[in-house]
This record gives sequence, structure tokens and C-alpha cells, in this order.
Amino acid sequence: MALRPVVVTGLGVICAIGRNPEEFWHRLTTGQGGLTPVQDPAFEVFEARYAGQVPDAWVTGQLPEADTALDRTAALALIAARQAIVQAGLTGVDPARFGMILGKCQATPDAAGHYQPMHHTQDVIADRLGMRGPRILVSTACAAGGNAVGLAKDKILSGEADAVLAGGVDPLLFGTYAGFAGLKALSTGPCRPYSHSDGLNLGEGAAFLLLEPLDLALARGAVPLAEVAGYGLSADAYHATAPDPTGRGGVSAMRRALADAGLTTDDVGYVSGHGTGTPANDAMEAKVMRTVFGPRAGQVPTSSIKSFVGHTLGAAGAVEAVAAVLALRDGLAPPTIGFAPDAVPGDLDFVPNVARELSTDTVVSNNYAFGGNNVSLVLTTPGAGREYPEPAPREAVITGLGPVSGLGAGVAEITEAILTGRRAPGERPSLEGRTFAPRSLWRHMNHLSRMAIAAARLSWEDAGLKLPRKELDDVGLVFATGAGSAESTGGFDDSIAANPNKPAVLSFSNVVLNATGGAVCQTLGLRGPTTTICNGGASASIALDCAVEMIKAGKAEVVLVVAADEHVGLTPRDTPVSPYDRDSGRVPGSAAVAFVVEAAGHCAARGGTPYARVLGTSHVSGPFDGLTGLAGLTEPFDLVVGAATGGGDDAEEAASVLAALPGVPLTASAGLTGDCQAATGALNIVLAALAIRDGVAPALAGMTTPAAGTRADYVTEPELPEPARRALVLSSAPGSVRGAVVLGAA
Repeated sequence: MALRPVVVTGLGVICAIGRNPEEFWHRLTTGQGGLTPVQDPAFEVFEARYAGQVPDAWVTGQLPEADTALDRTAALALIAARQAIVQAGLTGVDPARFGMILGKCQATPDAAGHYQPMHHTQDVIADRLGMRGPRILVSTACAAGGNAVGLAKDKILSGEADAVLAGGVDPLLFGTYAGFAGLKALSTGPCRPYSHSDGLNLGEGAAFLLLEPLDLALARGAVPLAEVAGYGLSADAYHATAPDPTGRGGVSAMRRALADAGLTTDDVGYVSGHGTGTPANDAMEAKVMRTVFGPRAGQVPTSSIKSFVGHTLGAAGAVEAVAAVLALRDGLAPPTIGFAPDAVPGDLDFVPNVARELSTDTVVSNNYAFGGNNVSLVLTTPGAGREYPEPAPREAVITGLGPVSGLGAGVAEITEAILTGRRAPGERPSLEGRTFAPRSLWRHMNHLSRMAIAAARLSWEDAGLKLPRKELDDVGLVFATGAGSAESTGGFDDSIAANPNKPAVLSFSNVVLNATGGAVCQTLGLRGPTTTICNGGASASIALDCAVEMIKAGKAEVVLVVAADEHVGLTPRDTPVSPYDRDSGRVPGSAAVAFVVEAAGHCAARGGTPYARVLGTSHVSGPFDGLTGLAGLTEPFDLVVGAATGGGDDAEEAASVLAALPGVPLTASAGLTGDCQAATGALNIVLAALAIRDGVAPALAGMTTPAAGTRADYVTEPELPEPARRALVLSSAPGSVRGAVVLGAA
């Protein structure tokens, strides 16, 4: 079905071959690569030292003095973002309707060497540009940049935004370089994708595309550069670092993208390939091309610009999407440079060494990633404004719950803990004696993946889902995390500090934040649309939002939302944790929580019993402003499950809720488990669903001095007078994103 057209009106890029789109495109089409030996003497410990580096002068030369203190990641992103806005000529947009979806693979160290929150870069850029609309940090490793463009389109189609900056950024970091060197994945010279696939080169950079609805773009006199006609996501469910050699995941992503666009393979005239230059990737991509295009595969040119800029990780999909838009605009396919003259050309056309004229209205940009994430974008020549129907409404319901925390595992154990007043703030879940995956996989997994898989299986069983293999291939997964595996990150960093030439490669494969989601897909055999959200405590509510959009768009009938975070340091045992109490402290915790989101019609057809209906989700960005801007708060509620963590903004949140919703009891989960970041946000959703079905909610029994109101304003007994009919769930990443989820009785 043709939906509201979404177009690209602005481009921004800074990478090894250009400080802006014009310079980037000139060097691409004239075959001038940018892979050079790394100048930083710290990299001399590695045998392979070629990379795509951005000259410092290109960065400092484009930053006003007020921005020169920014870290390199933020500086790169801000430069590309401003370029896209300037080219689009975007002015006067409502800040609340201007959003950003940013792809990142790596967490950025601060000046002291400590990792910033994944969403920190995005927050800095959005605040600099005055953006207060939807804000999502997507971290699907090397697929993140393309993934961001697809999610940006969703935000426009959902009506939440009038303009969205979508892109990616990653700098060249020593630790990541050491990890790829440890995997023996680096080429000792400039990489040569599709010909002599002896390894990749890393790169750095940032790129953004400004997306708008076609009707609004034309109304303000903008010049559309391309239409984002469709996108497709998939999971390999195969391996942590190696792509599925059959190409099944890549095939699924491209076919889903074309179906989303309402096009066929006959419409495609050029493919921007992932083309890393590694043997596994290049062989897999060739199989994807042959499978998708059949006898026509050799007639569809495909090239890799990583031979120019290196692999820019989280930025790669966005940098390559910019190239694909320009290829469509100018009718020119950039070449794969470094293509060896003695390479056997085979049956595919990789546009060797020299740019090629194109005659097409449709191009596809593909990206593949560690963790088995795949994304395809379909870009078409923009046309005149056209009529479009509103999509038919599709209701989503929550049908299975899977909490795993220090309180226990599963709905029965969490309910028993609530009813008996048992608390375990800061305690790590114990899965001793329980295996939720084949032992050959289970024994090699880190604790975060084990928790997430346990939660996923428990929610699946709770939903009573028994789907045939064909349907499992279309089940979606949205993974939410604030920081990924602290265990793997710490182990990898320690190994680099000890000897950068002997990194802990198993830990490295789990450093990417989407690795745990990939492990869930691999264990459960899920190959549907898959993404990873990293927005701190708001991650789970944003993940639910993405799941509902998948269902409403008809991209999945069942989506599993899994949230997991962990704390591996010492946990203070004498800190009282009582949300909304003046004397409460914050204790970090570890947990994984999963819930099944299902199309209501699908649930009814299989005879399922939902916990609750998802009546709405809403998110606002920027500094704390109470409940201002959150939608869906006009109807009466029976319960509010707050985002309280035991400290921080608890008092302000309580005052805002009690003022806006007087008489509605307020509770939170931090007193049960501590602050588990994304998992706390998911647990709050689970608790609201239990309150609706079973009339059970955690009592704030330890409260002695409420920060706002009186004890009567809070849940003081675990058994509600009657099951809640409507519940409001709040989430928060302080200073970044706040969210509201409204659940109703089924």
C-alpha cells in the first residue's frame, strides 16, 4: 500500500575523502581513495595500519569556537548534521517536531577515559541544534547508519515528526582497532572488496540525511533529492561475528525493503554493497545478489565505497546512503577501486575502478553487521506530490512476560515477591542450574546474554506461542540496553591494556551492544526485523514504540522486546532504596526483562490471552519538564508506574505526577531491584501489565518521608482494590529522553 512519501532533502558527510558532500562525491566519482597509514604512533604496534582517517583540519575548520571543546565523535556528527540542515534549507520547524535517529557502534570515551552513555553524542547534537522531537540511538553495529534512516521514516509516517535527521557516526578508536586486528580481519594495505578479499580497513566519519514528508517539503519549496521508498531489517540468527554464509539474512532484508517500497527486483538499477573486503562478507554478498536477482544478477551493478573510506562502523550505512542518493541524483555509480586486474570477474558486475553511468530510478543500499543485523534501504527518484491513504489501524497487545532479576525468574516468582514484600535491590540474577539455550552455546555466553535469553524464553512460554518455522522467520526482536555487557567490555579493555596484540576476541565480539539481541535471535531462531535501542532508562519504552510500529506497518505479527543491563562492580548493601522518599538512595542493579508484543488479530486467531492492550506510546526530548509534551494523558488512570530510580529526579517526577493526575496511586520498581537502566523501564511495563490482569502492584513499603504529597498518594498495599483498567508507565534517560506508555485492559 502506498503510504505518505518520505523524501531526503539534505545531506551531510565528513569522512576520509571529503569534508562535505560535494568533495566526497567528486572523489568518489573520480576514483580518489582516502585509505592511508595511520599516523598516530600508538597504532605502530599493529602490522595492519591502513585506515580511512579524517584530517584534524577538516574538523576544526568547520567548527565555530563554541564547539571546539567537543569530543571527536560529537564534532564529526555536528558537522555532518549542520551540513544536511543547510542543504535542505530547513528553517522555522517546530523543535518538538524535529527529531534525530543516530546510529553508533562504539561508546565514546570521555577525557578521563570513561565511557559516556551511548546516547550522549546524540544529546549534545540535538541540544546544539534545538531539537526536541523523537530521539533514538540505534546500535546495530555496522548496520546502524542504514537502520537509523529506516526508523526515521517510521517516525514521519507515525505522525510524530515533520523532519528527522537520520545518520551515523563513529571515530577511529584504538581498542576497536585492536579487536579487529585480533580477529585477523584487517588488510595490511588498502582493502580490495569483491576482488582480493584479504581484509578490511577501518575508517571514521559521520553522515546525516534529512528526511521530511514530501508534501511538507514541496510546500516550503525544498528540492527532494530521493524518496526513501522502503526499508527492510532482518536477523541472521547464525553467529556473533560471521555472516550466515547462505546469505539468507541479507536476502530477507532486501526482499522486505522492496516489498515495503511496493517494487520488484526488475526496478533496481544499482546496489550500494556493504563490501568490507573480508572473505566471509564478500562471498555472502555475492550469494545475496544471485539469490535476489536470479539470472539478472550480473546486469545490476553493485559497488563498495569502503575501498575509498574504510569501514566507518556505525556511520557506514549513513555514509553509503548519502552516496546512493547522489548516485541516483546524478545517474552515476561510484566504482569499487583497488579492484585487482587479475581478479576473476565472475558473473557479477562490481563496477571495477571506474565510475559508470546509470539509467535507473531505483537504487538499494545494503549493510550487514556483527550480531547478525542486516538492513536494506530502497531509494527512488522523487516524484510530484501524490495522494496517499491513511494506514488501517492495527491494535497491539502484550501477551507474554519474562522478568529475570534478583527477585527470581518468571511471572510467578515476581508476583510472589510483590505480594510478600520481598526486595533485592542490586542483587544479580542467579541462573545456576538452569540452561535456556543449547549447552554448546550457553557455556560460551556472558551473563548479560544468559539473562536476556532466559527472559526471552520465559516470555515466549508465558505467551503460549507455538509457531511453525515459517512464522518464526518473521518474528521481530527489539533489544533495549543502556550499556550492553559490562562484563565483556571490561574483560576486553583489560586485555587491550595488557597487550593490544592479544585482545580477548570472544569478549570483543560481545562488546557491540546488539550482540545480546543477536544471541537471543540465534537461540530462539528468530529472523524477522531486528534492531537495538540504546537510550538509557528510556530504551525499553522506545523499543516498545518500535515494536508497535512494526506491527502497525504489517512488518511483523509478533515482536519480542527484550531489555537487559548489568552492574558488575561492588553494590552498596546498606543504602536504603525507597523510590520517591526523601531519604532514598540509588543502587545499581542487574536484570533482563522481556515481553511479547503481538497484533491483536494474530493473538485472537491463535486463542491467546493478552495481559493488556498497548493504547499509546509517547516520548519527548530535552531537560526534565514534568509530564509536558507526553501524549495520551487526558483519559483517567488507575495506576502510574514511575521511572523513579531511588534518587535523581524522583522528587520532581512525583510532584509532576501528583499535580497532573491527582488521586492516581503512584509506584515504581527500583525498590525491588535497584536501577537496572533499560531493564527497569521494561520491568515497569511488566508491572503495569500485571496490575491490569491480576490487580498486583509493588507497594512502596519503605517510604517514610515522601518527597511530594503524602503516603496516601502512593501504592501502600500490593493487592489493588481491583485490577487497573488503564495504567501509565513512565520512563526516563535524565537530560535526554522521557517516555510514557499507556496500557489498557484487554
